[in-house]
Amino acid sequence: MKKKIKIVQFVEAFGGGVYTYVKDLCNFLATHQSDIDCEIHLIYSPNRVELDKELFHKEIHPDVYLYEIDMQRSINLKKDWNVISETRKILKKIKPDIIHLHSAKAGVMGRFACLGLLPTKNVYYSPHGFSFVQQNISKNKVLFFKILEYSMPFLFGGTIVASGDTEYETAKKIGKTILIRNGVDFELPQKQYFPIENQRFTVGTIGRLTPQKNPKAFNEIASKLPHIDFVWIGNGELRQDITSDNIIVTGWVRTREELLQKINTLDLYIQVSLWEGLPIAILEAMAMKKPLLVSNVMGNKDTVDNGYNGFVYNTTEEAIEKIKLFLDKKNRIQMGNNSYTKVFEEYNKSKNFLKLIEVYKSAI
Repeated sequence: MKKKIKIVQFVEAFGGGVYTYVKDLCNFLATHQSDIDCEIHLIYSPNRVELDKELFHKEIHPDVYLYEIDMQRSINLKKDWNVISETRKILKKIKPDIIHLHSAKAGVMGRFACLGLLPTKNVYYSPHGFSFVQQNISKNKVLFFKILEYSMPFLFGGTIVASGDTEYETAKKIGKTILIRNGVDFELPQKQYFPIENQRFTVGTIGRLTPQKNPKAFNEIASKLPHIDFVWIGNGELRQDITSDNIIVTGWVRTREELLQKINTLDLYIQVSLWEGLPIAILEAMAMKKPLLVSNVMGNKDTVDNGYNGFVYNTTEEAIEKIKLFLDKKNRIQMGNNSYTKVFEEYNKSKNFLKLIEVYKSAI
């Protein structure tokens, strides 16, 4: 009897888009056994504030084996070494054929943990936004993270799985890289979408209120357009940066259904982040036929063809000018429809996960 392929997904940053990606990937593997006869193991940290444990246990497929490990985002050599030791013990029991590491912290610790336990060609790493592209850290930290990212493939081998085109261009300079774009499922968006008529033009975004998501810029743009409503779907530690009277902060949204319902109320989706991998939030907005206005950073700019489904901007002044172009309803609807066409063709979860399955199978 042919044995099942044992696949381990290992993640520290278990929140936001990374949570959605890893959870969806595990569920896809569990429900596509005719494409790959596999056993799925998920090693994750429960410590991200936006992780709803109760919801996670409802959303994850019952056939996925779960291992909870206490990991921290910040570097702590003693604690990190304990995580590596604990993970290594788990991996020795599982005896995986493939390990897929998600986010920078897991990319380092996971490589140490699986050293010698499986061939390096069977180790995959998805950065979901390289750590050295952060813009809220010192130059020394940027250099440190760069050295880490470049040294890992050199020392441990493996393959980087880039989530978008600009991440792919950067990753190719670091080590062996393949492009498997992020994706979304279209069944629920098709059920939730319906045309809306807002009394006031409404612009919105999704994310944690963190330095990465740049709430100060969002607030500045909103304050200069008082006749327009703005919505921040999410919450976070920088809530105090939102002061403009025309902004509503919704708080955390529990389910994807609720998230899509909130996206549907928007006339325009904006992403003002300082850095990204390839945001699933934008893809969800595209699946809901929303035109886009995004900051000119890695990941964001992959989702927009300028003038086709939205615009990429460089300054807040430019963003304010571009928003005015979306006030034309005909223009807005056309760009929203183009968003859907682009996301369906390029960021189709089923199509892209099947490509990843073929990559996994080629390693065995």
